Amino acid sequence: MSERLVDRIPFAKIVTVLAIVFGVSLGLCGVTFFLSSAGNNASGIFVGLGILELTAIALSFAGLVLTLVMLVTLSIFGRFSGKVSQPQKLFGAEDDTKIDKDE
Repeated sequence: MSERLVDRIPFAKIVTVLAIVFGVSLGLCGVTFFLSSAGNNASGIFVGLGILELTAIALSFAGLVLTLVMLVTLSIFGRFSGKVSQPQKLFGAEDDTKIDKDE
């Protein structure tokens, strides 16, 4: 049969990418604030970049929260569902490596 939904979604990869985006945009936001407050005349350029970084921070944080809530919810409700069917063995569970005493 099919696998459970919680087993098919790569939660680790999603959380890793969102955490990296969150951390990088948070760091760039701090660098942008530092450069814009240094007294440069080009602080108008940094405003647009800052808005982009704040948007990336907000979206990645929301994605992290939603992904983790979804993971916890699917894990809780996945325990109550039926078992996933196990693959069938073509041959019996007997061990062919054993030597019969009769031989």
